[in-house]
Formats: sequence, structure tokens, C-alpha cells
Amino acid sequence: MATSDVVDARPDAGGSKKTGGNGPRTMVELPRRSGRLVALTAALLAATLLVPWIDSQLALGAVAVLAVGVVVALGRTARRAARASRRRGGLRLSWELLLHLSPVALLTLVFPVVSDRIGSVQVDGVGLGTIVLTASLTVPWLSQAVCMPLYRGVGSLAEGADVDALRARFCAVWPQLAVRGLPVVAVFAVPVQLVLGWPLGALGAYVAMCVLQLLFAQSLVLSNMQGHRWSWAAAWAAYALVLLLVPQLWALPPLAGLLTQLVPMRRHLRHLRGAVVVDPRDVRADLLRGLLVGAVLWADKLVFFLAAGRGFAVDTVFLALLPAVLAYNVYFVVLAPAFDTAVTALRTAMESAPLHQLTRHSRSMADVVRDCIARTAVAGAALGLACASLVAVFEPRAVHLTVAVGVASWLFMMTTVVCYKLDYVGRRVIVQVVGALHLAATVVAFVVLPSGPIVYAVLIGVESLLLAVALRSCLDHWRRPEYTLFWRHATAW
Repeated sequence: MATSDVVDARPDAGGSKKTGGNGPRTMVELPRRSGRLVALTAALLAATLLVPWIDSQLALGAVAVLAVGVVVALGRTARRAARASRRRGGLRLSWELLLHLSPVALLTLVFPVVSDRIGSVQVDGVGLGTIVLTASLTVPWLSQAVCMPLYRGVGSLAEGADVDALRARFCAVWPQLAVRGLPVVAVFAVPVQLVLGWPLGALGAYVAMCVLQLLFAQSLVLSNMQGHRWSWAAAWAAYALVLLLVPQLWALPPLAGLLTQLVPMRRHLRHLRGAVVVDPRDVRADLLRGLLVGAVLWADKLVFFLAAGRGFAVDTVFLALLPAVLAYNVYFVVLAPAFDTAVTALRTAMESAPLHQLTRHSRSMADVVRDCIARTAVAGAALGLACASLVAVFEPRAVHLTVAVGVASWLFMMTTVVCYKLDYVGRRVIVQVVGALHLAATVVAFVVLPSGPIVYAVLIGVESLLLAVALRSCLDHWRRPEYTLFWRHATAW
């Protein structure tokens, strides 16, 4: 019913930015190490595109080599990130990554087991399985929008050490932000109803699922702010367990997950009736930005389903998406902490260090960011090639769609990460323009072209241009991180 990244929707998510020299910098001008990673990424993507035309035994060999390479690379990355952050060891980082990926693992295991029981239930003449699938394709995108205002709502408390103050503020702003996020559900319900033409009972079940998932996703924001991976994993474990036991009672899994998050907040729940008011204009702006940013990674899946109907290859699409989701989470859990450390060091240098130390911190931060983006790209590309190769061996009829969706999703994931960085520096106009152009291209492509690999081939071309534009802008604005951080702080008032 949901995916693992539903609450990585913070306005300053993506936690890494770029800097450079005296002029506009392109990928060709990256440092040697990052340049090698870019070349490796390009080679992996090219190999993925060739998978449908290679021998299955060769594909199986590629999977074995990639599996070893990915494990080694992730281990090295975790150790490097641990040294960079100076806070967490490599083993702990790896464990936190596993906890953060628990929704992917749990739902991947549970859904095949319960699909028959869900499919046997009808809601006003519509199969519950169809309603659940539609909600599952809606929720990640919806969550991206409705979670974003919460980060603004708690303000600077999210970065502080006062846990009680953070929880009290969260409880004070949560009810009003949940209510103001409800109209976003209609943004999805209207096109779903126009295309599928469900009876009111089925549409009501879909809307109710989305509302419950909205509340569940928002409840996870606090755990995400505090970096409490155990709390995050416990919520998804409760969700998956209830889903496994009583899948027909579709309202219970998100409620069970929500309950696990309310327990740590129990002493602060009295603030739910607090008088703290968030500016409605800010809320609307955050909801719109979340919708447009979330569209980059998630819009094509929902639009594909609405366009293809019974022809929607749900297993193939979700499998092809998995490498991008995994790389996305690797970025946030393993790589982004190094950026946080670099930002802290640079801000300290801006306040008290001599100029030559400020320059050194600036260059160090730029290197961290370039390396972070490059490693995210390599991780996603390597996992994508492994996924495509496995499909070529075991399900060759699905390989063309897997490759097309996989490469496109890699581009969508990278564009999303870069947009987070632009949002961090306050360049929200270009972020929203990129999201709007992506959404428009997706809708037009699925309306004009037959659903399948050809649509994703077109989207690969479009998204390559959008990623190039977004990345160029990102690098330009982070060439001098000390000025970027100064203006971000100044314009926040």
C-alpha cells in the first residue's frame, strides 16, 4: 500500500550540494574520482539498455559479478560515510540502511502471500485488489506532498537537541496540516474516478485508504527527523503484520503503523489542540512543491496504470522500479550524512575561521557533494543492470519493459535528488518547472503512445534533458557553498 520513501519529502532533503570553479561547471569538469564514477555509470546504463539482446548466460554472469561489486562498493561507501560523518560506524550505517529499507522487504514478502485473499473481496462491485493497487500507486506521490509542510511547521526545532520541544511542536501543527492536506487527495481521486468510473462505494474506499495512508505517512515524519530507524522499522513491521493477518480489513494496517508512532508522543498528544498556526500560504506552496517534486519519481506509475488498465504489468513495473528506490534510500541513509557534516564544518568556518580555512572547507564540501551524487548514480545503475539481467534470464518476455522502466526510473530518481538540492538552496522555481514539465511529458506520452516500452523510451529522452538542466543549475548554484548557505539562511527570514 505504500513504499519506503514516503517521508523523505523534507524541504532540505537531499542533503548535498555542489561547488566548483569560476565558471559554469559540467559533468566533464568533475574531479578525477567523480569523473570515473560518471564514466562507470554511463557504461552500466549502456549495458542495461543492451540486456534484451545479449545471451542469458552472459546476463547471469553479469548478475554474479555485479552482486559482488555492489556488496563491496556499499561496504566501502558505508566506511567512507562513517569517517566523513564522524558519528556512526560503517556497521551501524549498514544496519540503519537495512532498517530504513524494511518497508521494501516486508511489503515485498507480504503482498504475494495476501494477494489472493485481497482479490477475493469486492467493494461495491470492484475488486479490493484493484482498489489497493490504485492506492499503492497513489500514496508515494501523495505522501511527498502532504509531508513537506510538516518540516516547515516544526522549523529549526528539527535540527535541535530538544526532543520534547520538537514533539510538542509537531503535535501542535500536525492536525491543521493534516486537514489542509486532505484536498490533495481530491487531486488524485478526480482523475482516478474519471478514468475508472467506479461506483461511489469503491471510490469511497479508495479515498479512505489515501486519507489513512496520509496520516500514517505524516506520523513517520517525526521518526525521520530524529533519525530513529528502529521506530520507522517498527511502524512498518506493525503495518506488514496486520496486513498479513487480516488483509481484507484494509483500514487496519495504516492504523497499526500509526499507533506505533503515537506511543512515543503520548506525553505530548495534549498539544494536538494547540493554538500554533502555520501560514496557509506556506502550506499551499509546500503542497504544490511536494506534488511537483513527487511527480518526477511517481507520476508515471499511476498514469501507466490508468492508461493501461488490465494491461498494467504490476509485477514487472515494481521490480523495475526497485533499483531506483534502493539507490534513493542508500543516498539518504549512507551518503547524505557526510553532507550534513560538511555543512556544519563550513558554517563554523564562516563564523570564526580565517579565509584560507573557509576556502578549504568550501572545496571539501564540494568534493563531498560531487562524490555523493556520483555514488548514488553508480549504485542505481549497477542495481538496475543486475535487475534487468535477472529478468532476462528468468522472465525474458518482460525484459524490454523492465529495461525501459528501470532506466527511466533511474533518471527520475536522479532528477528528484538533484531537485532536492536545488530546493535546499532556495531555487524552488526551477524545481517546480522541472516537476511540471516532467508531469506534462508523462501524461502526454501515455495519452498519445501505446502503453509500454515505447512510452518509457520517449520519457528517457525527455528526462535526460530535464536532468541535465537541473544538474547544471544545481552545480552553478553550489560552486561557492559559503555564499549559497549564507543566502539560504538570509532568505529564510
